[in-house]
Amino acid sequence: MKIKEHKHTASDPIKRLAPSPSVRFGAKGLCLVVAAGDSVRAGQLLAVSPREDRFAKHVCSPYNGSVVQIQPDVVVHGEPDVVVATGSHVAPLSLAPEYIVERAKVAGIVGMGGGAYPTHLKLTTGLPVDTVIVNGCESEPYLTCDARVLVEYRAEVDCGLQLAARAVGASRTLIANAHHGYPGGYEKTLVSEYCGHLVPTGQRPHHVGVIVINVQTARALHQAVCLGRPLLDRVVTVAGGAVGCPGNYLVPLGTEVGHVLKECATDVSKIAAVVLGGPMMGREAQLETTVEAWAGGVLALVPGEIHRPVDMPCIRCGDCLVACPAGLSARHLVLRPNPSLRDCTECGMCQYVCPAERPLVRLLRQAKAKIG
Repeated sequence: MKIKEHKHTASDPIKRLAPSPSVRFGAKGLCLVVAAGDSVRAGQLLAVSPREDRFAKHVCSPYNGSVVQIQPDVVVHGEPDVVVATGSHVAPLSLAPEYIVERAKVAGIVGMGGGAYPTHLKLTTGLPVDTVIVNGCESEPYLTCDARVLVEYRAEVDCGLQLAARAVGASRTLIANAHHGYPGGYEKTLVSEYCGHLVPTGQRPHHVGVIVINVQTARALHQAVCLGRPLLDRVVTVAGGAVGCPGNYLVPLGTEVGHVLKECATDVSKIAAVVLGGPMMGREAQLETTVEAWAGGVLALVPGEIHRPVDMPCIRCGDCLVACPAGLSARHLVLRPNPSLRDCTECGMCQYVCPAERPLVRLLRQAKAKIG
């Protein structure tokens, strides 16, 4: 089934969003390394995961300013600044793989295509990897931020790709940016299409010697390794029928969605739903929600752009199975959760085609929670 793309910002150059007075980050489960009243510089560490946490989350301030609050969230008041660059492009072969992984870790880099999986863990699979793919397909409707990054910062993306390859010992690299419509860009499909490998059920691309990273993740890796710059911001597509000035904007992480929409001349009275991320895989947000590294969009949608599920009884039509890129039956997985749920990417295709208008994405998330 063809889904309308609504990619009206594809030719809009990246612009820097006017900054908000402050940025905010959740502190739950993290160890704070600052206190209220402390002065901070852009790039300075604010909080980190406990030592035993393998995900090793690092949160750095995108602002020069002061810490005005530490609980329940860390709030920094100030203004953004460009972290001083300490180099240009560094030859990947001159670096030890362990150094690249450590730089990714302390920079707080995560998957910026929606998954938010820590990049340092993706680069340390413990298995042989021969190919690294940068996923530039960006098939979600409305979103064009990755496409613009590829156009405007191609050299930085290429550098990040080579650094990732060095980290995992891969000899082959490529950028996949073919546009086949949504849900094109599904990782396992890319591995099959570009490498000829079938990723078995319950496994990931690294099990067949491939890792896949997002365009902006690759750029962030370049900045971390070559420039000493932590992950402080990202390019976001701001779009939707209520937005007066849609486009692709460089936004500091921790910026409230309400500020983003205000700066883009959004008519709040027209909003039927605010979405952080894309309309298929993103999450409904509030104006107080903050921009996170995984989110490629801030969408202010009007009534004609949304359709809320009503959850009528399943009619056993099988449309969810046909639509699923992983070949899963949403109906059966909701009723009887099993490990094949791990192949579900929550792309929303099952819900999109369901004639009973069931909230299948929410139900599948609940089913995943049952199997752990």
